[in-house]
Amino acid sequence: MKIRKTYLCLIVLLPASLLLAGCSRNQPIPVGFAGELTGPQSELGVDGRDGALLAVAAVNAQGGIDGRPLKLLTRDDLGEPEGARQADADLVDAGVVAIIGHMTSGQTAAVFQQMNDAQVVLLSPTASSEGFAGQRDYFFRVIAGSASQANALAWHIFHNRDITHIVGVYDTDNQAYAGVLWEALQADFEPMGGTVDAVFPYSSSAVDLSQLAADIAAQQPAAIVVIASAIDAARLAQYLRQAGLDAPLFGSAWSMTEELLSKGGHAVAGFEVTSIFNPDTPYPGYKSFVAAFEARYHRKPSFAAVYGYEAVLVLAEGLKQTGGRADGLPEALTAIRRLPGVQGEISINPYGDVNRNIYIAVVENHQF
Repeated sequence: MKIRKTYLCLIVLLPASLLLAGCSRNQPIPVGFAGELTGPQSELGVDGRDGALLAVAAVNAQGGIDGRPLKLLTRDDLGEPEGARQADADLVDAGVVAIIGHMTSGQTAAVFQQMNDAQVVLLSPTASSEGFAGQRDYFFRVIAGSASQANALAWHIFHNRDITHIVGVYDTDNQAYAGVLWEALQADFEPMGGTVDAVFPYSSSAVDLSQLAADIAAQQPAAIVVIASAIDAARLAQYLRQAGLDAPLFGSAWSMTEELLSKGGHAVAGFEVTSIFNPDTPYPGYKSFVAAFEARYHRKPSFAAVYGYEAVLVLAEGLKQTGGRADGLPEALTAIRRLPGVQGEISINPYGDVNRNIYIAVVENHQF
């Protein structure tokens, strides 16, 4: 009887185990997205999320990962360090294999050690601070580091525009990006022969921008470099022009979204920014991406949408190598070479960084 009971138990359990294995092969692969999705500076996060969602749909339409679809779980980091930490903790608890995010270097810095401790890949579309470069860890990105952006802008101002004196303005609420980029730009600009006449660090969560503009205008600067979100850059430009200051304005890629154009109006005409993507690129994948994005969202994609889309493509390529598992994902990502993206081919170096083209864009006729 004992032998018979064991035998009966086996023939009941074996089909159940096979059934569970079959189910797991069809289960969606959970992927997280974390970015600022609400509030006055949420455009970056919303565009990044929408680009990521479009890429998930494209990957799934092509069969997913070994027949398993990707499922994007989104969290709002509120644009705050504690919000970022809570968002990532929630996603890790939900069992995601990786997190696409964060969209700013400030929020990325807040969770950098947390994600390394959790051993979960954090793949950022747009966090470009050099503070994350040159390290073997769980942080990856598809955007060029801020040092190359700073050098391009410094070179353009001094050599192409023949401007030798500048004033700097940057948002300390995103210190890991804005502060670091400003320091890199200054370090490049001054050896060229340029002079920094004044610097105005400010907190976007606390400052009166009209008063800040008045303080800047009082310096009568020859040119102003604004490292801030699109909405802050637009409002600051409005206040500066109202103060009668017509000095040339320069900015970082952080400002290059539709928000700068819609909120800045005539005040941002001639505004020049470093651009980490080319809206006129002839690269084959770009036109189809734009068409798909506009069909789904009824608006033009920003750089954040482009890089949100590409981040998912990179992650999907890594997951193909791991069979959809988180185990071995960092090694799979660093092995990626010449993956076709939206703006060009993508290769990931051993430290999770990439090399991308840097452009200079100017606002003319309400467009970049």
